[in-house]
Amino acid sequence: MTPAILFLLIAVIFIATELLIMQFSIFWFFIMGLGALAASLVAWLFPGLSWTVVTGLFVVMSAVSAGVLLPILKRWQAKPAVVAGHDAIGQRAEVLQPVSSARNGRVMWSGTEWSARTVSGEADFQVGETAIIREVDGITLIVGH
Repeated sequence: MTPAILFLLIAVIFIATELLIMQFSIFWFFIMGLGALAASLVAWLFPGLSWTVVTGLFVVMSAVSAGVLLPILKRWQAKPAVVAGHDAIGQRAEVLQPVSSARNGRVMWSGTEWSARTVSGEADFQVGETAIIREVDGITLIVGH
């Protein structure tokens, strides 16, 4: 197997892995994939290069890609807003899964899905209804009418 083909396969594997775990927003696999893609391209253009040179190019291009792209990607990533418990109180949340005092359900508030249960003695909520957040208990919203 030539260095060009090997590093092309490595690039495909790294970039595919990044796409599969994209929710982590790590970008390291993407950056390593770019380095492997650059090494593959150079090895294809200059077929007489040794494995050592192509591997060194992979390392250097990955480092350069990281130095250039990481600051840009980190700036591009949305920073999650800090949510304090008192920010939620009195706000409306859309019910995604039925919520009762006996069993937690799911609600959407502030663009995020939360675990929720009702205030003791309150009627249950069905999917699609709007609930008012009464308090926050850890990562669970306590909702009522």
